[in-house]
Amino acid sequence: MKKGQIVRVEKEKYLNSINYLSVDHPPYYKGLDYIYEDRGEVLDIRIFETGEYALIGWIGIPTAPAWLPTEMLIKSDKLDYERI
Repeated sequence: MKKGQIVRVEKEKYLNSINYLSVDHPPYYKGLDYIYEDRGEVLDIRIFETGEYALIGWIGIPTAPAWLPTEMLIKSDKLDYERI
């Protein structure tokens, strides 16, 4: 994983993670579907006590970037459009 890489979140890993459980959404919640379907750009990488995390900004989605464990990220296709 490196800065500028295009990624998406692996849905099964995220739904079974402490990250998802900490936001307390119901299992059928659709408000986060963009993280599985759209492309995210790695803005920064840091290593914390709990492992390696990437700061992800979603391209074309007006939402704040989020720190996610790199183990739940999947390398995606090349970026076709610019991040707004």
